[in-house]
Amino acid sequence: MAVGALFLNLNVAPTEEMILLSYKMSPWHALIIIGCSLAVMHSFVYALSFRGSHDLKEGTPSWHAFVRFTLPGYVIAGLISAYCLWTFHRTDDVGTTQTLMAVIILSFPGAIGAAAARLIL
Repeated sequence: MAVGALFLNLNVAPTEEMILLSYKMSPWHALIIIGCSLAVMHSFVYALSFRGSHDLKEGTPSWHAFVRFTLPGYVIAGLISAYCLWTFHRTDDVGTTQTLMAVIILSFPGAIGAAAARLIL
């Protein structure tokens, strides 16, 4: 998951659009982006049921995969996003709130990359 998130984040993190979007976001936008990231990440792996993908065993609760795989994957994507922003000096002289907003924005493509990496590997 980290490699998939890193692959997409390194392509998007140096662009100005991520920072511009993070400055124009409100806290409500951030919550919506987090929800969309989690939904896309979970549906990419489980709901779409690609051939050869990871399947859940019979009788497993539906929340089990979300808590054990999707949430930790999003945390990994967020940490990779923070690292990429730090690498490209996007966190220098910026407040904590704006850095967090930039991490949330960059975590969206990172979550897609992490989900794709789970399917590929």
